[in-house]
Amino acid sequence: MNNIISQANRLFISYAFDDDELFDDAVRVFADNLSRFYRAKTGNELKVFFARDSIGWGDNWRSLIDNELENASIFMPVITMHYFSRPACRDELNTFNQGARRLGAEYLILPVIIAGARAIKADKSIPEAATIKALQYKNLEEVFLAGPGTPEWRRALSSLTDELIELISRGEKAAPALMLREASPLDQGDRDDDRDLLASMAELEDISPLLAEGAEQVLSDLNSWSESVKRVTAHVKPGLTVHQMQSVSISVAAQLKGPSEALHDSGVKFAETTEKADAVLNAVSDQISRLPTAEGRAGMEEMLAPLRQPGNLHDVVANMAELLQSMETVEIYSAPLRKSLKPARVGITKIQDAVRVIDRWAEQESSNSAQPGVPRSLKSD
Repeated sequence: MNNIISQANRLFISYAFDDDELFDDAVRVFADNLSRFYRAKTGNELKVFFARDSIGWGDNWRSLIDNELENASIFMPVITMHYFSRPACRDELNTFNQGARRLGAEYLILPVIIAGARAIKADKSIPEAATIKALQYKNLEEVFLAGPGTPEWRRALSSLTDELIELISRGEKAAPALMLREASPLDQGDRDDDRDLLASMAELEDISPLLAEGAEQVLSDLNSWSESVKRVTAHVKPGLTVHQMQSVSISVAAQLKGPSEALHDSGVKFAETTEKADAVLNAVSDQISRLPTAEGRAGMEEMLAPLRQPGNLHDVVANMAELLQSMETVEIYSAPLRKSLKPARVGITKIQDAVRVIDRWAEQESSNSAQPGVPRSLKSD
């Protein structure tokens, strides 16, 4: 007979699959052991979901994150420096983080670092690394080196389970405040969905011009950086000696430093603005889905259409990525050049992340197209 006393909570684990192979499937063992410790200490179940392969949400997982956070579900990114190079991992971390920030529930994100802790602390150019440093991460690097079944492993997981229990309890206590919009069916007249929706739409109106400004700035910085690269690399000609190449690379690195840093800053800012807009848009979509009439839902979807238009950054970003790739051979021989180009690499990566999010908005618009004849009251001229 099933234990009717036991209750369940959810833990979402995000990790780079290659990292699990490095540690001989230790991430999977880690998740299983954590669930068992949780059951032993609480008598309850901790249902573990691995993002992407077993999350079970399909293409709509982003729109459900607020609901998960409202119900005190925990998001646990398992971090290495390789994690930050995986677009899917960055998407999961940034989307959960933006959702948690909107709800004031950042404590429901508990990162664990299993490799590269020193580099994560030192690297200031990768925005996701800064996010991890700002959260209450746990350094389990030595624990994973010791491996499953060791005393170090059991002690660390027992301690981590205690923290999970505390965080889940904190989330459950905060749940009534987070879930004010979820009124009882008996209280339909008192529901504040409309107020929530209007507030969210106001947020989108505030973010929309910032997105447009951000797109213009990254286009400008991309073009400036590209022109700088073409100008300075014209001095790199066949037949140069090793010493001449070293001298030229130092000069090139010095001239590219400023444009690369500008591209980094505008790319990171544009991605952050896009992530904020994505979090609000997901909340709006959820609120629209609960409107009582099809006409009301269609009308509100039409209002979102201007924000969901795809940007014109695809070709420019693709060209810049190809340009960076063409410089890899030169970078191998020049530490100063690698250093000066790294900010540009991060900036272009973040612009790519933002474009991917904006493309998804356009796909959502296609799948939720409004009925003909509804006025687009917020559509720009």
